[in-house]
Amino acid sequence: MSLRGDWLLHKAKRDHLKSSVAASFARPSRQGDELAPDKFPDSSRVSVQQLTNSRLVTLVPKTETDRHAVLFHGGAYRVRGFDSHRDWMVYLADQLQLKVTYIDFPLSPEFTVETTVPETLVAYDQLVGQFPTDRFAFLGDSAGGGLALVILQQLRDRQQPLPVGTVLVSPWADLEMSDTELARREVNDPELPLTVMQHVAAEYAGQLPLDHPWVSPVFGDLQQLGRIGLFYGTTELLVPDYDQLFAELREAEGTTVEVFALKNMMHDYLLWLNLPESKRTFSYLQALFE
Repeated sequence: MSLRGDWLLHKAKRDHLKSSVAASFARPSRQGDELAPDKFPDSSRVSVQQLTNSRLVTLVPKTETDRHAVLFHGGAYRVRGFDSHRDWMVYLADQLQLKVTYIDFPLSPEFTVETTVPETLVAYDQLVGQFPTDRFAFLGDSAGGGLALVILQQLRDRQQPLPVGTVLVSPWADLEMSDTELARREVNDPELPLTVMQHVAAEYAGQLPLDHPWVSPVFGDLQQLGRIGLFYGTTELLVPDYDQLFAELREAEGTTVEVFALKNMMHDYLLWLNLPESKRTFSYLQALFE
C-alpha cells in the first residue's frame, strides 16, 4: 500500500465516510451535472449524444486515435457520476491519449434493471455506430463494473464484437450479497454500508430476482468474455464476492482473468486519481490496446 493510500484510509475513518456514502445512496441527488461539457478544461473536445433515458459523453484527445475507453460509472446504480469520473476522462484523454466515452445510464429508483440494461446496450450500439473503426476497452467501477460485466454477456449472446479487454474495479457483481462473511467484514470497511446497499439492490432489481444475471452477473454465463482485469482493495466488505467472481471467471472457457488484490485499499479506490494504485490501474487499461 502506498503512503497516499495509507493516508486515505485514515482520513476515511476519521471523516466517517461510510455515513456520507449511506446518505448519498439513500437520498440520491439529481442536482448538478459533473459531466456537462463546460465542466471540462476544454469543452471543444467534448460531445454529448442524448438518448431516451441516457446519454453518451465523449472526450477526444488532441491527437487522433482509434483507442477508445468506455466508462461504466459507479454509484450503486443510484448516484450520478462524480467529478472523479470527469477527472478520469481528462486523464485518459490527455495523459494516455485515449478517446473516452461515459455511458450515463438510467438510474434507480426512477428506473430498474429492466430499463437500465436494454438502454445501456442501445447506448453502446450508438457509440459503435458513431466510431465504427475504433477499438474499445471497458472500464467499470463498483456498480458500473457489474453493469460492464452484464453488457459483455449480452454482446457475446448477440454475437457482437467484444472489447479488446475489460477493467473491473471493485465490481458490484453479486447484488444478492448472501455471503455471511459480509456482515463481519463491514466493521472494517470504512466506506460501504451493507444494509443500505441491500435496500438499494432490491430497488434496482425491481421485479427480477437478485440472482438474475442482469442484476448479478456473477450468476450468468461467464464464458467467452475475453480478457478481464479484476482490481479491488483488501479492506472491502465485498472481498468474498470478488473471490467468488474470480473463481468463476478463472474456470470460464474463453475468458482470461488477472486479479489484483491491493493491500489495505478501499472500495473503488480509483475515485482518488492521484493514488499510485490508480495510475497503475489506468496503465493496465492502456496496455489492453497493445
